Amino acid sequence: MKKPLIAIFGSLENGYDMVRIHYAKAVIHHGGVPFLVTMYQTEENLKQLIELSDGFMFAGGIDVDPKAYGEEPINDTVDTCPDRDKLEFEALPLILETKKPILSICRGIQSNNVALGGTLYQDIPTQCPSDIAHRQKEAGEFDTHEVRIDKSSKLFEIIGDETVMTNSFHHQSLKDVAKAFTVTAKSPDGIIEAVEDSQHPYFIGVQWHPEFTYETSSTSAKLFKSFIDACKKQ
Repeated sequence: MKKPLIAIFGSLENGYDMVRIHYAKAVIHHGGVPFLVTMYQTEENLKQLIELSDGFMFAGGIDVDPKAYGEEPINDTVDTCPDRDKLEFEALPLILETKKPILSICRGIQSNNVALGGTLYQDIPTQCPSDIAHRQKEAGEFDTHEVRIDKSSKLFEIIGDETVMTNSFHHQSLKDVAKAFTVTAKSPDGIIEAVEDSQHPYFIGVQWHPEFTYETSSTSAKLFKSFIDACKKQ
């Protein structure tokens, strides 16, 4: 059986297209074939790439530019890449037309939200002070805080638990949620941890990093398995 081809939207750093290897390993482990979408695409090439792919992953990384949702940076913690924003904002509507599966992680959930008309908290410590360390000091393999999942969500259907432990490496989060999205999980301090589009066959975004823990966490393993299984149906 042909394995599903998974397009991963990664970063541009010092002139290099790159993505953390954990994303690719997680895809391979669950039966997919990952490839990195290079940053510079013509519209024609982007459409062909999307046509050939069976599923799409928007990975973590640098902040979304606040100008994309009508704000100026509030402090020097905000670090952006306009080229990445441009590519992801152009790609998402084209992907949505295909109804193919989408899994978005950390920055990915934020980028998708802005692309669809939502906004972000630019800096959680400044705008939403909390006792929870959303940018944890521990390594990615360690889950450090609780997330509570809505029992009516597809995410709950996949994971099967109302309360899970997750890792956390972000200082921004969803503020005004795009109309297409339903909030499906929050941390105890109210920070949005997951969304999904109920009108799409498979479009889930999570704020944590399951790519670090798919071998040790049933939560992460179930999420990746469900995504790759959905991609196999394309």
